Amino acid sequence: MKNRRDNEKVLYFILAIITIAYIGVLCYANIALSVPEWLGYIQTYGGIVIALAYAAINFFGSPLKTVFFILLVLATVLLILSIVIPDVFRGIFGIKA
Repeated sequence: MKNRRDNEKVLYFILAIITIAYIGVLCYANIALSVPEWLGYIQTYGGIVIALAYAAINFFGSPLKTVFFILLVLATVLLILSIVIPDVFRGIFGIKA
């Protein structure tokens, strides 16, 4: 059991470094005059990926946590789809642009 906790600590440390780098990317993107396309993708979806990584480390371990993880993944997919194809979601909810 101790070995698993050690592995989780290492994963959390790596995610903390990635989170700090992501915040740096957001700061750069906010002050830059033009941002390359790949950096725009990181800016848009990076936070979602980091949140899913934290959730995956937390949720794997019990069946109920796995169910919540699957719900989180589905919600994330809906968020991404609403960003990529907003007109479809506007039509579903009757929002006029």
